[in-house]
Amino acid sequence: MNRLYSKNRFSLRLSLLLLIALGQPCAAAEISLRPFNASYNLYKGGMHIAITELKLERAGEHWRWSSLTKARGIYAWFTDKQPYTETSFNQVDNEVRLREILVADRGKNGRFESARFDWAKGEIDVLRKGKRRQVQLVDPVYDYQSIHLLAATMGQKQLTRATLDFYRKGKLVKSRFVYSGQGRVDVNGSSIDANVYEQMIVKSNSKIKYYYDADNPLLPLRIEKLESGESPAILTLHQVDWGL
Repeated sequence: MNRLYSKNRFSLRLSLLLLIALGQPCAAAEISLRPFNASYNLYKGGMHIAITELKLERAGEHWRWSSLTKARGIYAWFTDKQPYTETSFNQVDNEVRLREILVADRGKNGRFESARFDWAKGEIDVLRKGKRRQVQLVDPVYDYQSIHLLAATMGQKQLTRATLDFYRKGKLVKSRFVYSGQGRVDVNGSSIDANVYEQMIVKSNSKIKYYYDADNPLLPLRIEKLESGESPAILTLHQVDWGL
């Protein structure tokens, strides 16, 4: 009887540990980072409205994601905006450590927002719309670009969900990131195996779906932003250059 009780108690503890692990955001230190430069077609309501360039590159002792979007064709007549986002990060103590986030408009040479992460002090220095403030920093943090690192790590560790702090519009909000299965994505006429993830963000009405190349887990093949009452915004991979 005692042996059976001990065995059951051990199984219960193991199950609890597994449940805790599945609910925690994970580090990306084991992911092999490979520079690339990818271009995407941006569709809104089925119309091809812009081209987006996404880069992952080494910058000295750290790494940097950057994205730049430019309107195309007739849409370029109506706007000179060129949204630009840059996210630099390090990998420290088995965690992704964001260094700085920059949001700007290359078309107008305007810096709209910056966030500098001081992990020693445990705070983020945010400058947004001309106002500066400090945000308390505790848990690992991801943003719209570094989230690709989380997806790659979850795939490697076979985790299905994570709850994390997410940087959005100068604040940290809670977000859920969930593996929703496998699918196939058409890229320039070729069907490619993809791992599919969904992201839900607190105080946001939108849901984002990410489709990643199963063989190159940091490369998004397709990103869909779905919002109630609005046409979906969809990024689809056009081409990619590796090892830049």
